[in-house]
Amino acid sequence: MASKDREGKSPSSNGKRREKQNHQQPQPQTDSQPKPGCRDRKGYMVNRIVPVKNGDVVTVAKAMHRRQFGRRVKELFEPEREAAVKAIETGVYVGWRCPGYSWDCFRVGDASKCFCGHRLSDHAPYTGASAQVPCAIPSCGCKAFEFVPSRPEEVGEHWLRKRPGFDAESWRAACRCKHTHEEHAPGVGHACRRRGCRCAHFESSFLCVSCDKHWEEHQTFFDTEDSRKKSGLPYGEAYLPFAEVPTLRNAVLTGREEDE
Repeated sequence: MASKDREGKSPSSNGKRREKQNHQQPQPQTDSQPKPGCRDRKGYMVNRIVPVKNGDVVTVAKAMHRRQFGRRVKELFEPEREAAVKAIETGVYVGWRCPGYSWDCFRVGDASKCFCGHRLSDHAPYTGASAQVPCAIPSCGCKAFEFVPSRPEEVGEHWLRKRPGFDAESWRAACRCKHTHEEHAPGVGHACRRRGCRCAHFESSFLCVSCDKHWEEHQTFFDTEDSRKKSGLPYGEAYLPFAEVPTLRNAVLTGREEDE
C-alpha cells in the first residue's frame, strides 16, 4: 500500500497533480485583466511578480512590502531608534545582550519594559556608580532593571498581530509554565507567584529574535561611551540600528531609503 502524506493523500497522487499543473498552459492576458501597476475592479493595486535576484534579507523584505517597506521598518525599529538617539546624546548606553557578545540584541530606551512590568523611565536614573538600577514605584520590589521583550516581534512572533482580536498592548512574554513575566517575582530566581504553580525559576518560552537564545541567557548592561570603546562595542553613530547598511539605517531614521 502506498504511503500517505500528512493530508492523507498518497505521494503518487500529489505527483500527478503537480505534473498536471506543470503542463497547464498559462492563460494569455486579456484586456479585461488588469495590468501590473494598475488597480483592479475592487481598487487593489496589481504588482508584477518578479523573482528576487539576490537572496539577501533586504531584497526579500523589499519584495514583500514594496511601497510600505520604509514605513514598516521605521515602525518596527522606532523604540530602538529613540534609545540610540538618547544614548548618543547622554553618553549612557543601555543594551540587552548575552555576556561576551560584541553587539546588543536590543537597544533599551525609556519606554522599554522591565521584568517587573514597569518601564525603564519608572526606575532610578543610572549614575555610573552601580548597574543595579532599582524600580522607583513604591509597591514594587524590583532591585535592578532587567529588560524583557514587550512586543511579539521581539521574539519572532510577528504573525500574532494578524490574528483576529489580537491585542498587542496586553501581550506579555511568558515562561514555560505558561504564566507571564509579570506573574513571576522580580529579583533572583523569578519564582512564579501564581497559586498552585511550582515554577521556581523563569524559563522563557520564547527566543530572542536577534540571536535565538533564551531570555535568561541575556543580561541588561548599562555602559558609558568610554566603557564601550574599551570593550569594542559600537558607540556614537555606529550605535544606530543598521548603521552598517545605509538603506536600512535611513529607513529606520526617516522612513525613506534615500539620504537626506
